[in-house]
Amino acid sequence: MSTCRPQQSILRSSGISSCTLPRQCLARAPTIATLRTRRAGRAARGTPDNATTSAAEDLTDGGVSLPTTTTSSSSSAGSSCPFLAGLPSPPAAGSPWYTRLQQLSHPEQWQRAALGSHSMVSVPSQLGLPAAYLLGTAELAKAVLAGEGDITLQGVQRNYGFATLVGQHSLLMVQEPRHKYLRNLIMPAFSPEAIERLTPRMVAVVSRYLDAWAAAGTPVLAAQELKALTFDFIYAVILGRDYEQQQLQHMRQLYGTWAAGLQDWPFLQLPFTRFGKAMAAREQLMELFKAAIAETRALLQQGQEVPGILASLVSAVDEEGNRLSEVELCDNLMLLILAGHDTSSVTLTNILANLHNHPAAMQQLRQEQQALLARHGSQLSTGVLREMPYAEAVIRETLRLRNVVPGLHRVAARDIELGGYAVPAGTMLYSPLHLLNKSDPRWAGDDVEAFRPERMMTAEGQKGGWQLSFGHGPRFCAGYLVAMAEMKVLLALLARGYDFECDTDTQWVQQVGQVPANHLPMTVTRRRDAAAATCV
Repeated sequence: MSTCRPQQSILRSSGISSCTLPRQCLARAPTIATLRTRRAGRAARGTPDNATTSAAEDLTDGGVSLPTTTTSSSSSAGSSCPFLAGLPSPPAAGSPWYTRLQQLSHPEQWQRAALGSHSMVSVPSQLGLPAAYLLGTAELAKAVLAGEGDITLQGVQRNYGFATLVGQHSLLMVQEPRHKYLRNLIMPAFSPEAIERLTPRMVAVVSRYLDAWAAAGTPVLAAQELKALTFDFIYAVILGRDYEQQQLQHMRQLYGTWAAGLQDWPFLQLPFTRFGKAMAAREQLMELFKAAIAETRALLQQGQEVPGILASLVSAVDEEGNRLSEVELCDNLMLLILAGHDTSSVTLTNILANLHNHPAAMQQLRQEQQALLARHGSQLSTGVLREMPYAEAVIRETLRLRNVVPGLHRVAARDIELGGYAVPAGTMLYSPLHLLNKSDPRWAGDDVEAFRPERMMTAEGQKGGWQLSFGHGPRFCAGYLVAMAEMKVLLALLARGYDFECDTDTQWVQQVGQVPANHLPMTVTRRRDAAAATCV
């Protein structure tokens, strides 16, 4: 049988081709007749013969499994696969080995130095960080991210500590086709209709914090306050209920201990290590989640309407009547809090700093809100939120300048050609989001370091371009609409009713995203012409 074949049409359009199987698996590979039999069986069962399902089943049946633990950056010249033997390997990264830790502390600086003028480079394993191929264009990154389940696999599972803390059954950790199955069950909780039902709770949480900041009369630390706000918000919209401040404070402390463990190394589960403390905090959070799940199930069984994302997840059922298990619910609640907390708080902190430093942008934001007040009154609904192009431009421009996530990892599931280079099965592929956002050809010749929301409102700016802040492909951020709604609500209420000033004379350090070393002291005052927000 032939050992190489062109990839599916979606891969051809991306300039990718691959071997049918890694060379070392060919001796155990199923025959063409066997593959045809399996596909006929799928058709008889009514199972779609898509690339994800086919690849997963064809490569796992008969003892052949997709590689998930071997990172390879070997030269194609030494490959036993004829497909790879005729292709070059990417050039070596241009940054010296002793700068590798900048990947963690100064990711954009390291990404730029390592890549240089190349479209892809090979980075060896250094200082405890894994070997990877660093991708230099959005076309390559999109092809890799969109090809998950066929040519690539999720790569974050290799981080033992992260995977253990977030949960092996979370949407982030499971591979295709299980990922697609879980996502289909979870996505209704993030539909526009679901966001509409959550909007009043968003407004209530944000209004409470804005009023408290204005009543303080002294500067508040915006970075810390926004962490509290986004935690209270995501907890309220997920669990669909309000909690006493003492309860919220306890849960925030547990979450903070848990989140600190994500950055620990080495991952030693001992009582005195950050990882050990994080695992203990996780167990306590899991017990709180289990209690909330039991309460939600009981209310739903009584025929009561229960708001919040958890109720949607508990109610989710597939065509065969299967529901999410308790462990799947708990792991995905943990993931939702992670995804909706630090990412939103860090982005909002950067937004406030940008608006303070650019009064004209803040004024345009106010003008947009005044026009909405004239058209719709004080109501805030998903329809009104959609009529905020400038607010959305402010958010997107802030993410372009300071994306929270430095990059995304995938692993080559088979030997492939990518951008003219050989990529052996098992190779880590890293999409550097910081670099891609700043290198977007749309802004060539422009000052890419300048904060200009107007660029996002042009015809070109309306397109996705190289900006991959919320990911791409089958793992595009499930909570994208919730995150955008939350940030727009805060910007709308702030612009309508408050003035603020921040101390932006500080260093920005890399943690979960880039945060101000001084925590961004902020003074908030209520405007005399403030318009109260209502929801419909």
